[in-house]
Amino acid sequence: MSKIFLIQNIILSFFLFPKIVYGQSVEIKMISKEINTKDVEFNFVQIDQSTAYYSSAKRKNNYQAKIYKSQYENNQWQKGKYINFGEKYSVTNLSFLRSSEIKYITLCDALSNCKIAIKTDSLKILNNDINLKNTNNTQPNIANHNNQKVLYFVSDREGGFGGMDIWLSMIDNKGNYGVPINAGKNINTQADEVTPFYNSNDSSLYFSSNKKGGLGGLDLYKSKGKLNLWMESKNI
Repeated sequence: MSKIFLIQNIILSFFLFPKIVYGQSVEIKMISKEINTKDVEFNFVQIDQSTAYYSSAKRKNNYQAKIYKSQYENNQWQKGKYINFGEKYSVTNLSFLRSSEIKYITLCDALSNCKIAIKTDSLKILNNDINLKNTNNTQPNIANHNNQKVLYFVSDREGGFGGMDIWLSMIDNKGNYGVPINAGKNINTQADEVTPFYNSNDSSLYFSSNKKGGLGGLDLYKSKGKLNLWMESKNI
């Protein structure tokens, strides 16, 4: 498996409320020093004007990632409060629908073996179709296509195009997960495709890739469509 290191400070706050008017100017700035530290902060997920979650991996904890909840007060994001998922792993990649209490996360052990889990009243690792044996499965993103729930995620399983690929699983009304499907050749390549995020405002999948033809390292791409039916992705 390719090693992809996303060790950064959080520099962009993407406001989901109200909806962004496309074409307007966007200001990019460093988020509060109450959140950003000399350690590692990433995966900032804002769910409304005053609440956000993020991940932090601190040196004093041997860089074991944990999830924190922050409130926006006095014109800045406040230091996050640790969310206890009752885990012994590194925990990150929080994703959930606004209307759902189910939270999707990634659990990784000390050897960077990763699995996708959900948190409701308790913590549950997803079935062996999602967490296929001897593969790494990470970065879940839950989406809703016309009331059809879909779980996008990243995996290095066989049957893909090479490296890390983006896969998807359709979820039925009883919460059962379908056999994962590769997102297809307009998304995945022989390189690594990671960090899927489906934006319902423009019906596009945003993701990162280090494929040939980019500007160097991991670049951001987008593609319109759904499931495994996507237009050719564009470097943004």
